[in-house]
Amino acid sequence: MTKMATAPKTNQFFDINKFPKEEGILFFGISMSLIGNKQSAEKCFEYLKWIDTKIERTEGIGMVMWYSDYLYFHSDQPANILRDRYKDLMFQHKNGFLNLVLKDNVWIKKAFSFYTFGQVMLDNSEVFLPAWHKVLQMYEKDNLFQKYVEEDCKKTEHGLGERAKTFILEEIITLYLAAKGQLDFNNRFVLGTEQWILQGYPGKPLKSEVYLFQKNPLRLSNPKNQFENSFYDLESRILYDYSRLDIETFDFS
Repeated sequence: MTKMATAPKTNQFFDINKFPKEEGILFFGISMSLIGNKQSAEKCFEYLKWIDTKIERTEGIGMVMWYSDYLYFHSDQPANILRDRYKDLMFQHKNGFLNLVLKDNVWIKKAFSFYTFGQVMLDNSEVFLPAWHKVLQMYEKDNLFQKYVEEDCKKTEHGLGERAKTFILEEIITLYLAAKGQLDFNNRFVLGTEQWILQGYPGKPLKSEVYLFQKNPLRLSNPKNQFENSFYDLESRILYDYSRLDIETFDFS
């Protein structure tokens, strides 16, 4: 008699066994504060090579990197100084990553795309703006949502002002829309035919992000994406499923 597999428990998560064979999009949101360490070009390439060990067969995977330079303009520092600083960091990061990719002909250059959050929001403005207004209305009425955003502001050391809260909200809305299949990734290898979408980031998710996915204020569904409520921690190699994550008892530290 075959023993049935036990379903994962609440707050019990593991690594990905293997990626789907269907076409998909893997995207990394690159934080300017981590671009020189946990998300350096070298570290991102290491993450990619680890993910490659989880791919047995594939019809094609596009990798997209989003640089959060636009979000950091919510800072009190002069915009011109931030622009020059982050422009140089992005150029160095992209070129450094591609240099590593091109050293091995197993990788296809056009499978890799690079954008800023500002570009992503502009390219998808017809989707982002209505979502922004809807989530903002939810935020203004939901004390628990406000609490989680404030806690995330402290955790990420962005401060507690309105700019910091806007920073968090814009970020999690974009990630929510991406997983739900609402965004155009403009990848030259997987041309809008992706069957799955997964975010990868070194570290645990934000409380406010998990809460937004669980509340699903836009009532979005992307059933073809088996990762539509998921987040992959590149550092700990754990796939989090937000539908099984209890915010109040999960250790976000």
